[in-house]
Amino acid sequence: MATVSLGSKAVGSTVKLNESGTPQNYIVVHQGYPSSLYATSCNGTWLLRQDIYMTYIWNASNFANYSSAYIHSYLNSTFLARFDSTIQSAVIQAKIPYGVVASNGDSDAYSGSSGLSAKVFLLSEFEIGSGSIVLPEDGAKLSYFESGSGASALALRIGYLSGSAAAWWLRTPHYTGGTHARYVLPTGAASYATCSSTSGVRPALILDPTLLVTDDGTVTTNTAPTAPNSITLPSSIMGGTSIAISWTAGTDAEGNLEGYIVQRSIDGGSTWTQIYQGEALSTTNSVAFGIESVMYRVKAYDSEGLESAYKTSSQMTVINNNAPGAPGSITVPLTVLGGQQLTIAWGAAVDKDGNLEGYALERSVNSGTYEEIYRGAALSFADTITKGWNTVIYRVRAYDAYTAYSSYTTSSSRTVNNNTAPTITCSAASGSSLGEKSAGFSISYSVDDVDGDTVTVTEAVDGVIKRTFAATLGSSNSFAVTGDYFMKLLNGTRTITITASDGTATTIYTLYFTKAVTTATFTLEKPMEADDQITLTVLSVLGSIPSDADFTVEVTNNANDDSPVWEDCLNSVKTGSNYVFTNQTAANGFAYNFRVTIKRGDSGVGGYVTSIQGGFQ
Repeated sequence: MATVSLGSKAVGSTVKLNESGTPQNYIVVHQGYPSSLYATSCNGTWLLRQDIYMTYIWNASNFANYSSAYIHSYLNSTFLARFDSTIQSAVIQAKIPYGVVASNGDSDAYSGSSGLSAKVFLLSEFEIGSGSIVLPEDGAKLSYFESGSGASALALRIGYLSGSAAAWWLRTPHYTGGTHARYVLPTGAASYATCSSTSGVRPALILDPTLLVTDDGTVTTNTAPTAPNSITLPSSIMGGTSIAISWTAGTDAEGNLEGYIVQRSIDGGSTWTQIYQGEALSTTNSVAFGIESVMYRVKAYDSEGLESAYKTSSQMTVINNNAPGAPGSITVPLTVLGGQQLTIAWGAAVDKDGNLEGYALERSVNSGTYEEIYRGAALSFADTITKGWNTVIYRVRAYDAYTAYSSYTTSSSRTVNNNTAPTITCSAASGSSLGEKSAGFSISYSVDDVDGDTVTVTEAVDGVIKRTFAATLGSSNSFAVTGDYFMKLLNGTRTITITASDGTATTIYTLYFTKAVTTATFTLEKPMEADDQITLTVLSVLGSIPSDADFTVEVTNNANDDSPVWEDCLNSVKTGSNYVFTNQTAANGFAYNFRVTIKRGDSGVGGYVTSIQGGFQ
């Protein structure tokens, strides 16, 4: 059915509006905005009922104010309800100019935004081209009418009731007395009568000019829906798969969009086959293996059968790719520990098209749904097992460059051992450095285990075990790197490890320190006492002492005194001769001791002392 816009209808032509289901003719009396007297809401297609609808009083009170007139109330309630509901909604709520005449003859007119809000109204005398300057200026001539009182002007104003010319009301008040309103005589001339008189009613209204008019003149509010703005296909289409096609919603001014029709072409658009009809915004379609190309199009339709234009996709080349074969195996360790990592490995897959891209590994916890935990080209993955899981199962599948998947290769279920590894607490963080150490030191730490298991602790330096013992949980332990143990360590960076194991899980705590001993002093822990004065000594220092080392040898014969006298005997040591003491006093009795001090020189070359031998008398 062909349609034209209501706004394109010529002034003087007729259209049809249903009143209580029966079509009635309305004359197009104006298109657009009449004049500046009118609010902008009056911009539309002005219609006047061709025939008089009925006779009715203007106002029972004989008061010439159209805003409170009976006829105004009737037209915007009882009469408006005669139209189809869609037309009722489409009638413009306009603000029309109107006039008021008081009993003393004073008059006033209200226009523009001060006009009277109405959907259905009577025409004014100015609008039919017969207005006088003595009347309130309640309008401007509409295009359909002629000004003046000539025969053709009068003919355009004549209204008919049941086939005979009859009088009909205007909304204009008479200019004297405030109790009369203007109306049109059967001859087309204007006159006046008391407001409580009965005269004919020719309703007028304004419609949106974008409404459609069918071939038979019927005004319809229905318009065809708009086409969807877009239609979306997958970025690639694989032969032998089902694809999703989606589209954006169309719009419909009347809100009666009912659904969509989707068609497919496999010959570049020469022929089309419908694949879907319904209200959804997506559908699926199977693309058989071997099809070379596809394109799709979609259109919207409404409940009255009007359809939008098609929205057509681009032509897509179909990729007839073969999926890769499944991985040959999947390997999961038998022992799975909660809170630790687990490495899963699988065999390589084969792809006949040579475009294998990678593998997708999935995991099921406690027999639940699978979730993907790895995607990539590797043949193994280290998974972290959350403490508290009961069981895990893994499955892997291969995929190619076109995201075609193989079938799954699935592992056996593994039970998770939720034992908690022991903890080691120390003031220094694991992995940190204790700095340089030039003398022995100790490290305090404690070991605990939330499961209460028996924990075996092993202390080691540079991988060499110092001791192994069963820890008392929560108690303080001391790792002593002192005395001979410290002295036997070479200078440089040393690694301390404290290992705690409950028989199932192991915790390793690592610390570092740098042994930097550049000075060594050797002396007797307890002086050697003598019965008489000590007068001489002989001493030898054996080992390897670099030439640039700061090397001193001192001896004393009053070692028990508060301030022993230390005498330098380095030359005697170097020459192997006796050294004669110069000191001849000892407050606490004569006692012998030596003090050998060696400090590394600028060359940084180290040395050692293997023995110190000698005697005194």
